[in-house]
Parts: sequence; structure tokens; C-alpha cells
Amino acid sequence: MDPAEPPGQRPSYPPADFRRRVFARAIDLLVALAPLLLVARGHPQATALLCAGLLLFADSLFGPGRSLGKRLAGLRVVVLATRRPAGVRESVLRNGVFVLAAAPMLAGAPPQLSGAALACIVVLEAGIALRPLSRDLGQRRLGDFIAGTQVIDARLALGLAQAAPAPAPLASRAARQKDSTACASP
Repeated sequence: MDPAEPPGQRPSYPPADFRRRVFARAIDLLVALAPLLLVARGHPQATALLCAGLLLFADSLFGPGRSLGKRLAGLRVVVLATRRPAGVRESVLRNGVFVLAAAPMLAGAPPQLSGAALACIVVLEAGIALRPLSRDLGQRRLGDFIAGTQVIDARLALGLAQAAPAPAPLASRAARQKDSTACASP
């Protein structure tokens, strides 16, 4: 840790591209909901438990800090305090809110109710990640705040790319674009 940095949580990385994050989440949700099609209809609790497990552990199933969607999108989840890829603990903490969608199915409700609950949770999480304050904090969603994590470009996590300096929190969009083009020129 740099002695010039204040103690406490380290500053966040530049946020991963939101479109890539949406693509990764869509793939992860398809994987987590696959048991609805693949498990026999007579076992709703087993299906709900399998879906919940795939949602909970998604970010550690394909390597540290990687779900299938994140691997395909070139993203990784990192713990901000240690700057290391997220593990099973962080995956459970950051994805626990999505497991709430499986609760109605575990209670015996029809799968459509769980689907509606999951859709509400996804909209809530996207709203939190897109609000202006969150944009200044690396577009982190509620699960990221709980787990102390952030989704970043995997090349940053591996040290293959340099992290661009974060723009000022209250900078205009034009100022942020100007900063990013200034960094790109030789």
C-alpha cells in the first residue's frame, strides 16, 4: 500500500463497461435458471436449491472472481481492500440478494412468482449501479457494497492494462470523455 494513500478502503478501479456487465449477468442468469428446464418437474425444491446455489456461487465457479458470463465478457470481481480476485465468501455475499428470488419457489409457490421476484431484484440492482453516486464509486451494485467488491476489466486485475485515473466525481460527461481521450493519446 502506498504510504501517501489514506488508511481505510482503497479507491476503486475504473468501472467495467456496463454493457459487458449486462451481457455477463444475462449469461449468469441463464446458467442459474437452466435447472428450471433440465430438472424433472416433480422436484421443485431441488430445482430451487440448484438455482439458488448457481446464483450464490456464480462468481467463483469459473476461477477466482469469474462466472461463466464474466469469463466470456472479459470481466473479473475483485475485493477492493486486498485488490485480489473475489473468492467463494465474496461471491456468496454479493449474490445473496439474488437468492431471495428462489425463496417463493422453496415455499411452494409457482416458478413464475420466483421469476417475477428475480426480475424485480435485477431492476433494483441495475438502478443502484446506475445512480450517479454509484457511478462515482465504480458502478458498484448493492451486492458489491455488501461484499466490498467491484467488477472490473480482467486485464486490470492481471496487471496487463493500466488503470486510468478516475474522473472527478462531479465532472461533466464531456470532461470525463476528454480525460479518457487524453489518456488514450501517446
